[in-house]
Amino acid sequence: MQLISDNNAIGCANIPTESLSVLSSERLKMLELLSKDSLYPAQLARKMNMSVQAIYYHVKMLQEAGLVRFVEYEEKKGGVAKKYSSIADSLAIVLNDDAWKRHTVAKKKTPLLLTPFIRSGHFNGRMVLGSPDPHGKYRARGSELCIVEFAAMLGQFAAFTPPLYSLDTELKESERKQSLILAGGPKVNMLVSEINQKLPIRFDESSFDIYSKLSKKRYGENIGLVELIDNPFSNNSKILLLGGLNQHGTRAAILSIVKKMDRIEEGNMYDSKTVAKVVEGFDDNGDGIVDTVEILE
Repeated sequence: MQLISDNNAIGCANIPTESLSVLSSERLKMLELLSKDSLYPAQLARKMNMSVQAIYYHVKMLQEAGLVRFVEYEEKKGGVAKKYSSIADSLAIVLNDDAWKRHTVAKKKTPLLLTPFIRSGHFNGRMVLGSPDPHGKYRARGSELCIVEFAAMLGQFAAFTPPLYSLDTELKESERKQSLILAGGPKVNMLVSEINQKLPIRFDESSFDIYSKLSKKRYGENIGLVELIDNPFSNNSKILLLGGLNQHGTRAAILSIVKKMDRIEEGNMYDSKTVAKVVEGFDDNGDGIVDTVEILE
């Protein structure tokens, strides 16, 4: 649920009154740290200036009270450590269940394609754009300014806290584990190049066209891709690719989301369970800007 105050909202979990008994100043500090980032006990121990054994005990108590949750395993120095996070960004105790009043939020219903990126009415992820400076093995410049149109559409469904985006050259290792929206192709966005082989429809960097492992077809020219995949850097997040062979293809991908969301959510015609679409953009009015899009598969 959400806690709303002065037109601001924060994700909130309703906890039973018996959970209060496990809270202390130290455990509240742990919850504060775990609300900002998922951590393993050794990290918490360093931040709290406590022994790892003591942290394990406190985390166990908080987990049993339903205030923290296990996130994932992470290899660390030859071993495997558990990472934990808080269950929400804030906690609430309802003293009077009869006092609930209906609250209407003036936001549209979130499309299924965007639900992995929205948490409690707030954008829960990061957009990654190619740097405008020459970078990567192609020394290319990112110019995916059309992502502004996607961001404007996203604003219909969620609020956000800056920064909304990072450049591919600035993205931190920990930020890769968020749910990510990647704009552009592998020439201009190094993260797209890094995950390219994980895509059901991928960019062929040797022939500079697009190859679909679903239809076995190849595509060129102003072709764009819309693909939703599991984030290979994390077990608990997604990546949405809005990319193309050039900036016209990327604009076609974004335009397909804006204009044909229902068709995109249907999945690929060769595999309905896979959200992976090939789209083509056209400039119908001759102004040099893609304004029409067709879905090819």
